[in-house]
Amino acid sequence: MKYTCTFDVNSHDEDLFGGIRPTAVLRYMQECANLQLYTTGCSYKDMFDSGKAFILSRINASIYTDLHPHEKITAESWLYDCHGVVFNRFYKLYRGEDLVAEAASVWGLIGVHDKKIHRVTEVDASLHSCDETVDIDIPRRTIHRDAEYALCGEHTVSYADCDMNGHMNNTVYADMLFSFVPEVRRGQNCRVVSLNVSYLNEAPFGCELKIYTAEVDGIRCFRTVRGDGQINAEAEFIIE
Repeated sequence: MKYTCTFDVNSHDEDLFGGIRPTAVLRYMQECANLQLYTTGCSYKDMFDSGKAFILSRINASIYTDLHPHEKITAESWLYDCHGVVFNRFYKLYRGEDLVAEAASVWGLIGVHDKKIHRVTEVDASLHSCDETVDIDIPRRTIHRDAEYALCGEHTVSYADCDMNGHMNNTVYADMLFSFVPEVRRGQNCRVVSLNVSYLNEAPFGCELKIYTAEVDGIRCFRTVRGDGQINAEAEFIIE
């Protein structure tokens, strides 16, 4: 079943360019999914209390136009073609009849304590499923892995970044990385029209991240590396 809900765009989600931050776009999408889980008796807290949690592996989103404070939007979310240990979840955001943004994502269900990966057959996903997809391909990893990356900054994972799992929430990455786009640092008016993020290793509370960037064929690439040398995430942004 495709789940639909409505939101009023929060004025606190507006950025310095007058649009809504990319993190907020992802949060409206994921809140729709969270509400679907909640209304079917499978909320994030219920899952966490039972020792399981959904962890985002990859997301690819297209943002077609800016949203602005107090606009009313409709969000849709659903699962499709889940198999093995892969939960494919899709999202769309509308302002009236206009499609504002859409995304495809890949999730895994893991044990909170033992980190065991659970198979799709271990949960009933039928209530969350719809026989539809979106016209976005989601690569297994970011494309430009061999680009010449340069260190552009650091970030310490703080209280404001973390969720109940004790690590940086997946939606936080979009704003954190966008803040290191050179045009943004110069205060130049720009926005994300496409983002692709692969989440490779968790960034727990207090973790020190080094952030590296490169530009390849007009695509702004990022890589974040933990203090232990493990790659935390890789991302690509198309900016206009």
